[in-house]
Order: sequence, then C-alpha cells, then structure tokens
Amino acid sequence: MEPPMPPLHPKTPSLLSHLGLRIIDVVKWNLLLCVKEDDTGSVPTHVLKFGMDRRKTESIDYEIRIMREVLPLLDREDFSRLVLPELLSSGEHDGLHWLETQYIAGQPLIHRWSELNYKSDILGGRGLEEDTAVVAVGIFRDLRSVDIVNLPDFVRRFDFGLWSEEFDKRAKGLVHLGWLDQPSIDFASELFGKTQTERYQGSMFTNGDFYPRNFIVLPEGKLAVVDWVGGIDPWEFVAVHAWLMMWGNPDWQKRYVQELKIHFPIDLGALQIGLIVRSFDLLWRWKDESEADLSQARAKMAEYFRQCLDPEYVQRIFE
Repeated sequence: MEPPMPPLHPKTPSLLSHLGLRIIDVVKWNLLLCVKEDDTGSVPTHVLKFGMDRRKTESIDYEIRIMREVLPLLDREDFSRLVLPELLSSGEHDGLHWLETQYIAGQPLIHRWSELNYKSDILGGRGLEEDTAVVAVGIFRDLRSVDIVNLPDFVRRFDFGLWSEEFDKRAKGLVHLGWLDQPSIDFASELFGKTQTERYQGSMFTNGDFYPRNFIVLPEGKLAVVDWVGGIDPWEFVAVHAWLMMWGNPDWQKRYVQELKIHFPIDLGALQIGLIVRSFDLLWRWKDESEADLSQARAKMAEYFRQCLDPEYVQRIFE
C-alpha cells in the first residue's frame, strides 16, 4: 500500500479559494491537479504548482519566466514528438508564489519513478518499459534542434568554471559525510583541471531535469515534458542525466544508449565528464534527505561517481 500523501501546506486552502480551484489529486505537497470550483467532474483540467521558501519561490519565478518568455518562442512545428505545457496564469498570494498550467491528459510517468527506498517497485525507474527510452531520445532530438543563439539572456547557462569552484567547496562536505572519498575527489579535480572549459558552456536547451519522471506519454508517439526550470547545458550532460536517474532499470539504460548512438556522435571524453558532473550534482541535491529515505539512491550515485573516473567503465556503457 502506498504511504499517505504529505499534508497540504497550511495556506493551500486559501490559495485554492483565491484561484477558484478544487483539488482532484495531490501529486506532492506543492503540486496539485485541480478543476474549477464549479466543475463537478473528476478529470483534472489545471495543474497548480507553488512554493514559499526562498529556494522554491526563486525556482517558481524562474519557471514562470521560461514558460512565458521562452517556450512561446520555440517553433513547435519543428518538433516531431515533443509537446510543451501551456501557462495559464501565475502570481503571488499570501506569500505563496504559484503558477497554473493546462493539465495534459496522458500517461504521467511521475508515478513510475522514485528515489525513495520504500518505493522499491519503482526505485530508479524499475519496471518502466524500454520503449519509453526510444521516445525519450526522440524528445531529446527535438530539444537539440532548438536554436539557443536567440534565447533571452536570463536563461541559465552552464558554466564549467563556476561549477568547478562549487565542486571544490561541496566535495569537502560530501567527503565529511562519508559519501565520497578524498582520493576520488582528487582524481576528479585533476581530470577537471585538464578539461577545456569552453567545451562545456552549453549547447542545447533543456527543461533542466530531463528524465522520465518529468514525462507524460501521449498518443501517436508524442510525449510532453514538464517542470521547466530550464537552461542551456552541454548535450552530453543532458543525455547522461536521464541514464543516471534510471539506475534501477539497466535494460532501459541499455536501450537508451543504443538509441543515442544511432542519432548522436559519441564523444567518450565528454560523456565521462558529464557522468561525473551529474552524479556529483545528484549527490549534492540529495544531501539533506534522510538516510532512511534515500540511502540506496545516494549509494548508487556515489558508486557511479567513482566508477566513471575510469574511462574504460564509461566505454563499456557506450559499447
């Protein structure tokens, strides 16, 4: 049996009343599927997302700008599979920053992936059909076609130099916690020191968290991507992020790599850097989560970080 959903934020009822919405389903505490108050149906029509603490509000405000100022600029006729969400409204109410999007009817994969230990049947994407890997690469190709030259200046762009500075600071904390060892950090630092940072300044526009949990499977091979805290990243980093997040499903990972190899040139050096960077980022993202909840996910990312320092291991992934 699924554990109960976390309690709603205390200001949720006031926000719902302000917007004239009624809850149909709770995806998580700050992500609700809703209908208008006067709608007596049970099928969602609106998605409401909100936040109050500084990190959440900054993320919400940035996502609003992406959806309002960037997504409408994209030529959707160029996309063979990708469907983008539609922003309906946004604002602030009683300290909550919120955005409201049109509900996309389909098969949401958010319920087919988890990083939580107690959701063992879907941990790391376990059980997800391999065919979704093929569709994922199709979406990846659509995003790769976006012309990044004309995107607004506010759009986040990956900067390897700045990332390396943060790595040096954050690595100390992860070593102190016992999740990584100092020799591995030293080896990675040496590898980064030999890297031409200009090579990794970003080459494709992405939603910022490209992996199946943020996908909605639609008819006719279409797929919607949600959670648009977007940016411009090296394409190899975007590609390996999905591979890493699907650690619980090796068959999916293999199928995904096979599809990537068909459509993209494989630069093992760049992919190795991407795997090291993204596995480290995921460890850092999860640093404040409880051991009872995320011990397996963290252990897997730490293992990937160490393994990917070996170029032969990376080569075996992409054989």
